[in-house]
Amino acid sequence: MIEEDLSYLSLSNVPGPFDPRGVISVATMMGLNELEDLEDEMDLRERWKVYTKAKDSAEDKVKSRRLENASWRLWSMERVRGGDLNKDLSEGVMLRALGESESREASSVDVNSKVNDNGNNLESLNLDMSHVPRGKERPPSPLLIPGQRIVSKETKKTVSPKGSPKKRGSAGNYDIVHVDDPTEVTNWQKLDPDVIGKNTQLLEFADQGTGDYRSPSFQVRYEDGSTLSPVYYFRHRILKGKSSMPEFFPNIYLTNLSEATTLVLELHDFVTGLVVELHYTVMHDYNAICRHVVFINNGDSSVSLQRVMSSTVDFDTDEYFLTQLSGSWARERQVVQTRLLDGITAFQRFVYAISILVRYEVDDCHSGRGASSHQHNPFAIISSGTPNEEHGAAFGFSLLYSGNFQLEAEISETGRLRVNLGINPQGFAWNLEPGESFCSPECVLVFSDEGIGGISRELHRLFCEHLIPQRWRNFVPPVLINTWEAVYFNISHEVVIELASKAKELGIELIVLDDGWFGHRNDTTSSLGDWYPNLQKLPYGLAGLSKEIHSMGLQFGLWFEPEMVSRDSELYSLHPDWCLHIPARGKTVGRNQLVLDFSRSVVRDYIFSQLSNILSSCPIEYIKWDMNRHLTEVFSQDWPASRQGEIAHRYVLGVYELLGRITNAFPHIIFETCSGGGGRFDAGMLYFAPQIWASDNTDAVSRIYIQYGTTLAYPICCIGSHVSTVPNHQTLRSTSMKTRSLVAMCGTFGYELDPRQLSEDEKGEIAAYIQLYKRLAHLIRKGNLYRLWNPFLSSSAAWMFVNNDASQALVFAFNIRREVGRLLPRLLLRGLCYETVYEVEELCPGKLVRNIDTGAIMLDPRGVYQYGENKKLLLSGRTLCCAGLPVKFLFDADSVLFELKAVTSALSLSSF
Repeated sequence: MIEEDLSYLSLSNVPGPFDPRGVISVATMMGLNELEDLEDEMDLRERWKVYTKAKDSAEDKVKSRRLENASWRLWSMERVRGGDLNKDLSEGVMLRALGESESREASSVDVNSKVNDNGNNLESLNLDMSHVPRGKERPPSPLLIPGQRIVSKETKKTVSPKGSPKKRGSAGNYDIVHVDDPTEVTNWQKLDPDVIGKNTQLLEFADQGTGDYRSPSFQVRYEDGSTLSPVYYFRHRILKGKSSMPEFFPNIYLTNLSEATTLVLELHDFVTGLVVELHYTVMHDYNAICRHVVFINNGDSSVSLQRVMSSTVDFDTDEYFLTQLSGSWARERQVVQTRLLDGITAFQRFVYAISILVRYEVDDCHSGRGASSHQHNPFAIISSGTPNEEHGAAFGFSLLYSGNFQLEAEISETGRLRVNLGINPQGFAWNLEPGESFCSPECVLVFSDEGIGGISRELHRLFCEHLIPQRWRNFVPPVLINTWEAVYFNISHEVVIELASKAKELGIELIVLDDGWFGHRNDTTSSLGDWYPNLQKLPYGLAGLSKEIHSMGLQFGLWFEPEMVSRDSELYSLHPDWCLHIPARGKTVGRNQLVLDFSRSVVRDYIFSQLSNILSSCPIEYIKWDMNRHLTEVFSQDWPASRQGEIAHRYVLGVYELLGRITNAFPHIIFETCSGGGGRFDAGMLYFAPQIWASDNTDAVSRIYIQYGTTLAYPICCIGSHVSTVPNHQTLRSTSMKTRSLVAMCGTFGYELDPRQLSEDEKGEIAAYIQLYKRLAHLIRKGNLYRLWNPFLSSSAAWMFVNNDASQALVFAFNIRREVGRLLPRLLLRGLCYETVYEVEELCPGKLVRNIDTGAIMLDPRGVYQYGENKKLLLSGRTLCCAGLPVKFLFDADSVLFELKAVTSALSLSSF
């Protein structure tokens, strides 16, 4: 394969007349040549301390001014004398001119032997020097001035590539070569940054305040109040597999090192000692790159990170569209598509409880949701051109994080696009003391030339195989019934046993005891934090209830809300300071509860102990982990004022730590996370739990939108979805049992109803749908998803699942609003083999038909089929994909399900 030089493309980086062109570095200001010629970065740090920190005494002011003026004089004299200054100034003279009392010998430097002011070896500061040969001489650290370069005496190769050699001056095993005429022919592979201009470059990680006026990748604040931190390439290393992440930090995992390769780019701020590591993990079998950033403070003073993006991607000029998932409670993850215009399009999850953020000297108080939220999801797709489900270039971004996040899509004045995704900078500040490091959340980047659908399938496969806990990868969960919509808080031992008994008759396999079983809980006003059974409701305790349920042949599950505390609780009476709050202010109550401070280990340890006692007390196979309100008064008693900007992030890390401990301690339990429905449906949660409750809205029509949008980013197998009663408790809408069942099948499948209230016909239907789901579950959970009709663009929805060899498929189609007298477009299928003949069978036919004499819709107990009773079609994959299937819907929320099985090659079609 020919490797072409594409560096000419950067000629499109044409700066405006007032854009900064190149950087006058601090090294240049202090008499050093450009940073690539600098070997002794510790020397530069010493000079920087003199240059910036000597400001208290008159003597120091003189010293810093003398240093500044000396460097300026050197450069001015060089400019006036046309380079002749080199003939007169030796290295020792230059050092004295810069304020040094003794000349420094230009000798080789072993990087591993460098020490800082405290005598610490650089290796102890997390700098990997393993690729630097020990004991070998390195180029000297001369104080070069313009017109000089370094040439090895042995190899005669140029170390500092500028100009051609004319005159020589010895420096150890290297020559300092003077260049009379430093001009050189343009090299496309090394374009001059003075010509390009930083504001138009396509950057991997962007600082602020040095000529790039777009949104930066990171921001820092130093003790002296400065905020500039330009970082330069220092070195890189390539690793087999993935670089490690902090414990309990969500990330894409590997089963062996051969599955991925990681590039680590190490960038340095040579002045302050800040090190930025960009980690890129390339997944070999996926069109995916995992990115995260590590900040290391190798300086001598603290650094405050004000902004941390996990990923920055700059796109060349084109017409771009943003696809995002937004909504609210009971209307989560609605598909929103926007054409990007000049300026910043941003969505984020961080809302202040008050309109003005006030900073006091003693504390930095702020409030945010603290979760990925119902309102926005940490996921987006950038499409080149109008978004298309099947075609075109698309770029997916998914942040593995469950807290405050921000995604920015900025079109600059040149028409280029920058996408930033990471922690929301509002209210965020993380202090790094010398030697400390900070790791950003991981961001997964996916590319597809098959449009939005290609992005989804790649993320689904990656998440199922490398994010969801490995023990649940091929697991089909039991069909469950939850007690919440059946009885709400009105539970008792007898009621739960009765519900379980009726559920068992239907083929349900697990019963989940939801809210109301603990403390003295009868409504939302009490008992959160008191995780022990209410013996008035459960006189035999959880152990007695679990034993009786298991004796029926059912499994047993339990609901918790571990992150919350009620003011009316024993926990709050003992430890009122354990909730997030500002001591001098009131406490905002949501849903009659407060948020525990999970940034504190003592709080997490207590909750872990409570949960462990319960989960060890009896057989429990399922846990629903809920979070019914978001964060306010984000302030912690355990942390000093300077650390309060860290609390929202530390809260999320605390949730991860506790989830990690509890799931590791009880690996046999299925965990389903929840937050007032789908308020924390993100990839970070999937690292600990194989499924997430999609929404408190269980209405089938609403769920079509919610689950369709969710599939853009997340696999079907993780979407918690249940059949509920009608009229629906959230919408008062009535839909058929068939449609409710088919929608719930496209998820984890369960029930939210009272089985005691069902008619005999309904019981028979439910039993049949449970058996059907058990037969189809593997294909639904593992098949490749193709979305066919988009409910956000039409009055119908459809999608299909195809197995890996395209020999079997399932097609689900749903009507939302039926316009009488209008025909639907044919349903064009996808993902099939054109040369294969498929048998198309309609499963679970309808029971309603239109009377052609009266026009009325009436019951037909024989069953109503799309193409005639028990008729199976034999069609080629080409016909199904290009001509499609005609579908007839009779009423609002009608539905249909087809099963396709490969029977032969299309070449043999004539034999049928």
